[in-house]
Amino acid sequence: MAPSPPRSLLTMAAVCGMVLTMLISGSPPPAHARTAAETVVEVTAFGADPTGRRDSADAVAKAVLHARTLDGPVRIVFPHGTYQIYPEQAEVRELYISNTVGADLSHKDKRIGILLEDMDDVTVDGDGSHLQFHGLMTTFAVIRSHNVVVTDFSFDYTAPKVVDATVSESGVSDGHAYRVLTIPPGNGFSVADRQVTWLGEQSPATGLPYWSGVNGMQYTQIHDPEAQRTWRGSNPLFDDVASMTDLGGRQLRIDYTTGQTPSDGGLVYQMRQTTRDTAAALVWESKDVTVQSLKARYLHGFGFVGQLSENVTLDGNEFRTDPSTGRTTAAFADFVQMSGVKGSVNITRNVFDGAHDDAINIHGTYLEVTGRPAPDALTLEYRHNETAGFPQFHPGDTVEIVDKRTMLAVPGASALVASVDGPSGRDHDKSLTSMTVTFDKPIPDTVRPWDFVVENTTYTPTVRISGNTFRSIPTRGVLVTTRKPVVIEDNVFDGMSMASIFISSDAYQWYESGPVTDVLIRRNTFQRPAGPVIFVEPTNQAVDPAHPVHHNIRVENNDFRTGDVRLLDAKSVGGITFESNKVARLDRNSSFAAEAQNLCPAPGTTTSVRTVTTAAPYSTPLFAYHGSSGAVISGNDFDNGLNLRADLDTTEPAQVTSDEVVNGGDHILPLLPTTGYASSNGSVATVDSLGKVTAEAAGKAVITPVTHSQLGDTTGVPVTLTVGAAPSSPACTKPLRLDSDTWSVVRDLPDHRTVLPGDTLQLTPTGHGFLWAGTNSAHNLVLTGTGDGDGAATVRMSGRTQRGYMEAGLLLYRGDDDYLALQRKHNSGSPTLTLSSERAGLAEEPDRTSDPAQDDLWLRLQRTGDSVTASYSLGGTVFTRLGDPVDASWLRDARFGVLAEAESASDTDIPFRFSHFTLDGSPVPFTSAW
Repeated sequence: MAPSPPRSLLTMAAVCGMVLTMLISGSPPPAHARTAAETVVEVTAFGADPTGRRDSADAVAKAVLHARTLDGPVRIVFPHGTYQIYPEQAEVRELYISNTVGADLSHKDKRIGILLEDMDDVTVDGDGSHLQFHGLMTTFAVIRSHNVVVTDFSFDYTAPKVVDATVSESGVSDGHAYRVLTIPPGNGFSVADRQVTWLGEQSPATGLPYWSGVNGMQYTQIHDPEAQRTWRGSNPLFDDVASMTDLGGRQLRIDYTTGQTPSDGGLVYQMRQTTRDTAAALVWESKDVTVQSLKARYLHGFGFVGQLSENVTLDGNEFRTDPSTGRTTAAFADFVQMSGVKGSVNITRNVFDGAHDDAINIHGTYLEVTGRPAPDALTLEYRHNETAGFPQFHPGDTVEIVDKRTMLAVPGASALVASVDGPSGRDHDKSLTSMTVTFDKPIPDTVRPWDFVVENTTYTPTVRISGNTFRSIPTRGVLVTTRKPVVIEDNVFDGMSMASIFISSDAYQWYESGPVTDVLIRRNTFQRPAGPVIFVEPTNQAVDPAHPVHHNIRVENNDFRTGDVRLLDAKSVGGITFESNKVARLDRNSSFAAEAQNLCPAPGTTTSVRTVTTAAPYSTPLFAYHGSSGAVISGNDFDNGLNLRADLDTTEPAQVTSDEVVNGGDHILPLLPTTGYASSNGSVATVDSLGKVTAEAAGKAVITPVTHSQLGDTTGVPVTLTVGAAPSSPACTKPLRLDSDTWSVVRDLPDHRTVLPGDTLQLTPTGHGFLWAGTNSAHNLVLTGTGDGDGAATVRMSGRTQRGYMEAGLLLYRGDDDYLALQRKHNSGSPTLTLSSERAGLAEEPDRTSDPAQDDLWLRLQRTGDSVTASYSLGGTVFTRLGDPVDASWLRDARFGVLAEAESASDTDIPFRFSHFTLDGSPVPFTSAW
């Protein structure tokens, strides 16, 4: 086929004119605008089909091959259109890629849609086109190339190896629960023998599906489209299955042997196998590579991998699904993995939404010392099963030898690589997991096999991660371990399910190296984070504050909008500052409310309003330091109701300096330090700073409570006064509230908690989990502040458990890991009345009996000295002891309270009601009263 003709002179002149204009204006040209003359190669000249009717893989390969023969800068252009790329005619290379299938030879050959190999000064310009990939393949690879730009196209896969099944309907029919799942186009399926087989797209060459899987496959995570959150969890779709039916229209009905209505309507179960057979894109042994303005709708196998390369930039890309596909998964695993890159890594202005693992991970690789064949040589091995087969060192590279126990460099053991005998990354002629490296000098005798690891410090980059958005990530937003300067700035982290930023250095599990020495985290927004938000945890087993693994981490001028989680947890860091940050509660405008003594005062009369809390202060300490030194907390603005406490472990109090935070003890800022009020209509009602209201004239006025925090004035939930209304009108009925002077709530969810007439507290399980062992996620623990956990607490509970491991009852609570609870427990269909105990996270059940067959039950916990007796009554007068008294000497400063919780939420749950709460026989009202 003839080579492609160049574009018209007019087109080239236009390009040159645009560049000249940019230079005159002082604006840098975009990466896809070259200042030197380019030769343009259009893939359509080699048979590529922009209509999307035919496979263009072979034509693309021929176009790239022709471009390799050209001198000077070359631009490979996909004229605007849609291009189909099938694996059968694509380029094939034997390759080994970090964090994929390791040494598994069954996946050694990679099919690559666009292969740039041994090329310099080349741009792949999509011209806004869409590339549709088929099968299991890599979209593009840049191998041993220099000065490369990939830009301006979108791509997707027809049948991703992930099934996003949405629960579009659920209920109970003929006493049996059912779900209807909606499956996106592309993922075929067949049903037989109460089992669904998922089918990938059929190969046009073999007629067979590219992949298949059964039921939930090997891994599931759950996505909530409404809340825009994604998390790892169990998959209930295929438990207790009675039958399956293909309803047509891409809908699958599953009927169950159980009768409880599923509570997961609208959730998406993202199911897949776990084999990372290839990378979605690869940059290997290349330099100066820029990827920009792509719309990556799905990444197969693994993410964008940079491996043993120099200067990689990802700018202005969109990593998320096309909503019209009905899919929510945009990546089979991570989005971006930089594994051994030197020079610089710049990741700017991207959107990362919908991964199955971390959004960005930048690291080196530790290889373990397994032998000493000569005084100046070491045998080294890849130790994680997903990483093998490619070179880790080149002659002239500098290495550092690290003691696994301390994660510190061995003094005097830095050396230059003289030669390497190991894998090539392109074949399997040699061991894929082991290599022998000879150095320019002898290695100290103290370096023994299995106790030390080696890092290539030449391949460690400076890093800038700026202006990105992270959403629907089940794990971490950014992982980074490099000794060169790191700047993470102006990003938005929304709803991360684990730490937003994680700094490790790991020689025991993932073997991802190494220490950081200069990290600046500034001007980021962390909203709805899981904790700890910023997590520093190297894997050193010996922790010495005088010899930390990491150094010089600064957290400055960030905006935290947080729930009850830790902000910063730092292990083995020397010099870590937290300065000039703003920390706000997510519920700051709903954690307090105005109450009126009279909702409908007559004109000319006075009444009062007051402010009550509707949530509890956050109890989680904001900071923790383990074996760290030189910590500074200064100049921050904290919201009300936060615990300004630093937990210290192997860290001297003098090493944490702050004018705000207390080391080792709670310092909870009051939720209502001040109270003021504002009226929306002064001609109807005026209000003074003490809450005295003067009704001026008939009409409505909204009275808003105001309090002050370090973040400025905060408004709460207002109350509406209707001046002159008839007392019998609905507007004049006061809602009942929990008495905030007596009771507080841990992890409050107000829509699952109600105060009813008759001084009754109603709790509906929230579905967030339990306190048991390490779960620590139960919500709406309602605790009394009366007393100090001594004496006898009694409560009447109405309601029985209904499903799963639902539980409800009376507890003596000091913390999530220290409590006693007398509860009804459902035990997956075998209900009991159980005394549960947890001490320092060790959970057990000292006693249990069959659950009495009636709704109403009186529960009592009586503490006498260091022991607690649990008992119950069917009528409220005669109590039966449940087992012997148990030791409670460790439950100091505990409080009595009640809870009701389940492992998942359901709209059909019948709530539990608590009333007649007494302490040593004296009533403790739930209801707030004037």
